[in-house]
Amino acid sequence: MEDKDKRKISAERKGLYYVGMAVLITGFILFFSVFFIGMSEDPFSGDSGMGSMKNGFIGFVLIGLGGFIMNIGARGAAGSGLILDPEKARDDLNPYTSAAGGMINDALKEVDILNPKSDGKDLIKVRCQSCKELNDEDAKFCKNCGKEI
Repeated sequence: MEDKDKRKISAERKGLYYVGMAVLITGFILFFSVFFIGMSEDPFSGDSGMGSMKNGFIGFVLIGLGGFIMNIGARGAAGSGLILDPEKARDDLNPYTSAAGGMINDALKEVDILNPKSDGKDLIKVRCQSCKELNDEDAKFCKNCGKEI
């Protein structure tokens, strides 16, 4: 049961991730608002529009801050490199490494490498003399040409 709990991301980290996403989106809105405000201003009015540039700078800072918060929320403090503790980083990144291991397991099961269907005895094939097809050792006739082996 404890192993299953390590594979889940805590509610606090999920919350931190979504807060970071909200900060990032707010930063994008502020940053791109500069372009829309700049297009709507009259170039001959004499107003330089430096007030809108503050919004762009604040938006740029919020984009970086939101990305940083999302990184900590997704990977944890040690997993993101904020705390230099390899053991804690391994624990923080466990949901991702177990998911990657699970995906590899799924792929191996798909090609059936992990669980071969043989009953433990060696598989021996016999080649047909006429068509050179490989047949099971207990076959009496070739599965390709039908001649007796």
